[in-house]
Amino acid sequence: MDFITPLISMVERLCTSMASRASRVINLDRGIQLFATELIELKDKRDDLRTLLEQAELDGSRRTNEVQRWLARVEVIETEATSIIESFGQSRERSGCLNPSCYSKYNLSKEMIEKLKELSELKGKGNFERLVTEPRPAPVEEKPCRPAIGISVMVQKVWEFLEEGKLGIIALYGMGGVGKTTLLKTINNAFLTRDHSYDVVIWVLVSKEFVVSKIQQSIVARLELPWDESETHEHLTSKIYNVLKKKRFLLLLDDVWERIDLGDIGIPLPDEENKCKLIFTTRSMDVCSDMDAHRKLKVELLTDDKSWQLFCEKVGRMEILESLAIRTYAETIVQKCGGLPLALITVGRAMANKETEEEWKYAIELLNKSPLELRAIVLRKSSW
Repeated sequence: MDFITPLISMVERLCTSMASRASRVINLDRGIQLFATELIELKDKRDDLRTLLEQAELDGSRRTNEVQRWLARVEVIETEATSIIESFGQSRERSGCLNPSCYSKYNLSKEMIEKLKELSELKGKGNFERLVTEPRPAPVEEKPCRPAIGISVMVQKVWEFLEEGKLGIIALYGMGGVGKTTLLKTINNAFLTRDHSYDVVIWVLVSKEFVVSKIQQSIVARLELPWDESETHEHLTSKIYNVLKKKRFLLLLDDVWERIDLGDIGIPLPDEENKCKLIFTTRSMDVCSDMDAHRKLKVELLTDDKSWQLFCEKVGRMEILESLAIRTYAETIVQKCGGLPLALITVGRAMANKETEEEWKYAIELLNKSPLELRAIVLRKSSW
């Protein structure tokens, strides 16, 4: 009978162990309900946070890295928690504690308890002091621009216009190739070293065949705002407006051919109150009026002295130009360029490798025969 006592002890231990496990299995139903509720609450918190972020990002703000990491972690734990719930549903289809599924339920309950702690901790970490950060683009972006001759007076005049508080819109107009773009680039780049109170200087190339969405995309990119191709025109307009209305901006629009509805793009009207400014270039006086420009500045042709200086600079070989015969031809060519900077640049570069009188004389003959061709070349090279 001595073997009975150890056997009873072994059975008691086995029963105790089985009872403990059975208790866990019995409480599994209650636990899975709590588990599912905790998951739903976490997802609700995630969805509420996304709604707040979508509203905040309309004005160009960006979610913080902390928030982004939290959302990513929620996505992962949601997948894991859903898998546990699905496994429980499959396990319930089996019955009998002596069935191998009993051990499966026991292991499942352990996994659920561990994951429940993670759900609770993650939900507790979802309270953020700050959801987003405002975009802060560089105040000025430098534009490639060669040193220009003869525009210092016009640059100074534009500064005077900018300092007039009541002025919001300034027009720079003149014929194609006269140097409007160079003037505008010079103004843009001057803000790199000049003290100013603008939050951001925005440059946009408009051109003849402009499309509103392209202008909006340029502004969105300059402001470093989130954007994708699926966004509607109205959404982009609202996004741009909500950002710019909070900033003191200087908008530079190059090569405007017709009236642009600023409101349709999302640009607050520059005025005395917001102290924002708009400077645009155009070939047409009518566009100046259509855009309600408060000041108009005509970009003039170069004087004879400045024309000769620019031409010599582009030829780059003074030893040739100092030849009396060639100098006479060169002066004639400069006169035919009519003070138009782009014409002087184009022809000057073309003559840089011409060394004989015959070549210079032939160039004048070409200009006499087809002056309109030079004009066409100038108009095509409108990026000067």
